[in-house]
Amino acid sequence: MIHGIAIEDAGMSKSLLSHKPAKLLIILALILFVSLPIVRPFELVTAQTSDQNQFYTREFAWDYGGNHWVWNLSIPVSLYEAYKAVPDATRTRNGPAGYDMMVTTKDSYIQDLTEKLNETANQQGYGPVDKINFVLAFVQSIPYSTDLNSTGYEEYPRFPIEVLVDQTGDCDCKSDLFATLTLDLGYGAVFINPPDHLAVGVLGNNLQGTYWTYQNQTYYYAETTGVGFKVGDLPDVFKDQTAYVYPIDENNQYIVNSQAQFTVAPNPTISPHNTQATATPNSGTTPTSPPDITQPTIQPAQPISLNLISDYPILFIVIVAAIAFSIVITVKTASNPKLPKSKQTISTEPTVSPLDQPNTSETKLLTKVNVEATKFCIYCGSSNKSFALYCVRCGKKID
Repeated sequence: MIHGIAIEDAGMSKSLLSHKPAKLLIILALILFVSLPIVRPFELVTAQTSDQNQFYTREFAWDYGGNHWVWNLSIPVSLYEAYKAVPDATRTRNGPAGYDMMVTTKDSYIQDLTEKLNETANQQGYGPVDKINFVLAFVQSIPYSTDLNSTGYEEYPRFPIEVLVDQTGDCDCKSDLFATLTLDLGYGAVFINPPDHLAVGVLGNNLQGTYWTYQNQTYYYAETTGVGFKVGDLPDVFKDQTAYVYPIDENNQYIVNSQAQFTVAPNPTISPHNTQATATPNSGTTPTSPPDITQPTIQPAQPISLNLISDYPILFIVIVAAIAFSIVITVKTASNPKLPKSKQTISTEPTVSPLDQPNTSETKLLTKVNVEATKFCIYCGSSNKSFALYCVRCGKKID
């Protein structure tokens, strides 16, 4: 019984082997067909993530010179996260005297934003004073909030990129942004620190308004938290108040993304001439540049759906050909079945496990099935083996 089963299995194995190439081709085609639409979108998302092609999109709107300005900025997520990683203890360890660390004039994104502001001001025909007031109005349009309400910290000065992305900040946060833009425009700036407040002083001569003298130079007060204040305008709450003046050393600033190679232009003095726009204003001007805002929402790249026919025409043809070939082979095999071979001449040499093998290496396990001849006794009619000389039943000699 065991031998008979072994013979039938051997026959089936040989039958399968005769169609192995076609079956392997079918399996391979099916694997490619099923897995490719799944794998390709995953690879696209991974590539875009590794390239850091993610941005925060933010809108800024403000009024100046009779125009209403609306700008849409797109700010790299990776840049925002790099600044966000700086701990609060590092930001506040030196108080207002150390806030020049937050003035990131060497940041390439801030430099690009400054250039956009400068180009727009030039297009409007703005002189130095109007140009600074135009930028000040942009910073003032960002909503004010205390650090405690927006971050949970009593004191949390933001970097300029953070102010743009979070779209909020208190007096020191917005002063950091305005001082950075002012210095990048090429004008001098310091921090002015009235009681429990921080503002920016802009270097100027013979201007209107309130100024502080520092190292024999005059710095005009610039309020960043209220809307409508221009350079020199001092809020009533700070009148007759003393204030500290802190210089801004751009060499102390925090630098990310290997931006240390950028240099800062000299700081010219603002002159009072040409303080009004001479060109006809264009309302609704909407320049664009990188993004950011409060509790930002990341907008990841969406995976591209796969169209096998249009994206991979050759692969599609190969798969169709493989399926057609397998169908033809299957139909042909079913219409011409092969008769099983006679079991009388089949022998097998099965694999023997090490525990079953005899001690001699020359011994082979061989199973053979033969149909043997039979001798019949002419006296009693009994059947005997072919090599028998006498009947096993009656004992008479068999001829």
